Amino acid sequence: MPTIDDFIRPKEWVSEEAEAMRFAIRKWADERLKPITEQIDEDWKEHKLVDPLLKELLVDMGLNSAFFPEEFGGQDMPEDQYMAMSAVVCEELSRVDSGFATAAMCSTWGLVPILMKPHRNLELLEELAPKFCGEEFNITCHAITEPASGADVENLGILKGKTIKTTATEDGDDWIIKGHKIWCTNSGKTGTYFIVIASTCTGSEDLNEFGLFLVPADSEGVSVGEPYHKCGMSADMNTDIWFDNVRIPKRYRLHGAGDDVKYFKRTVSMGQIGAAAMAVGVMKSVYETIKTWTTERIVAGKPLKEHSICADMLSEIAINIESTSAWMWQYIREWDHPEIYGMQPWDDDFVHKSRGLAIHAGIAVEKTCSRAMDFMSSYGYSREFGIEKHWRDSKMVGLWMGGYGLKTVENARYWFESETI
Repeated sequence: MPTIDDFIRPKEWVSEEAEAMRFAIRKWADERLKPITEQIDEDWKEHKLVDPLLKELLVDMGLNSAFFPEEFGGQDMPEDQYMAMSAVVCEELSRVDSGFATAAMCSTWGLVPILMKPHRNLELLEELAPKFCGEEFNITCHAITEPASGADVENLGILKGKTIKTTATEDGDDWIIKGHKIWCTNSGKTGTYFIVIASTCTGSEDLNEFGLFLVPADSEGVSVGEPYHKCGMSADMNTDIWFDNVRIPKRYRLHGAGDDVKYFKRTVSMGQIGAAAMAVGVMKSVYETIKTWTTERIVAGKPLKEHSICADMLSEIAINIESTSAWMWQYIREWDHPEIYGMQPWDDDFVHKSRGLAIHAGIAVEKTCSRAMDFMSSYGYSREFGIEKHWRDSKMVGLWMGGYGLKTVENARYWFESETI
């Protein structure tokens, strides 16, 4: 009998370590997270339930330390499994709660520019390792989006960072950070460190002025607003963040002119594949629910799944999972093995073509949740079966990192060599 583990996953590409992680995360999520997902939906403001669970996963199970160098107390995951490992965790957590998956995976997402070989910043990693490889609960927040420009920050191909209003100004041996960020995952009281995108010259189209800066959340001049009350993804806390002339040491710029933007692009491509993995996880959960429902629901004397009118819906769900998973694993392979495919994860070409995967995944997960609700009717809309939660949460998968608009434009830039959009 087919299960969620029979959907496309090229076994020869996935290490034993990744498979062991898959089932460890699945077991933990089913036992610790799944029983209280409804309560987590009401925990959007305080995170009294969310933060202890994040501590279990990130600290006790070691996800925070997974990519840190071994010499600093980390697990130093193999370089050719970076994306595979991340996707496995995204998928398994999202099968239960994609908002929680977002909060957990964003813990070190902003640190990707200095965590991943061959471009590690060992000085900063050595300083951060006691926080992320020890027994304390620490988490990062990647502060990207701004009130005035939204997704313009990520639109580097055309706008080249000229709309970034948050500034970083040199002052002796320090940087002074000033600006306002919105919609940042793990902002509010949750984040310990902010990874802040700022311009070293406001209005400049020189990407050497694009900067990534490490800002401790308890720095003087940092303040945050109240969490946004959203329709879903309650475990992902989002707030406004203000940086009022925040002073940080020079070494807190992650790399420097030119390299900051280069490795931020790798973060974007990683995020797009991660979003696809979240979509796959959600769709697999929907598959499990609708398979049970259509088997047990008797209509006109036989199971609902035995009616031909249901075949279109059931087949569409399976096709959405198979197609997204196949595409995702191919790009995981390309991300982890640039020596084979000749394209680095920070290359514009990889960023732009992986936008297509993110678009497809967002559309597929929306359709899958909606189609399941169509056939479950009011039961699908109720909280009892979890479909409505996935329906609410998964919409966000298509909205972040530029939304459908920027993703579509950049995908066309790659495949059709568009130059003016």
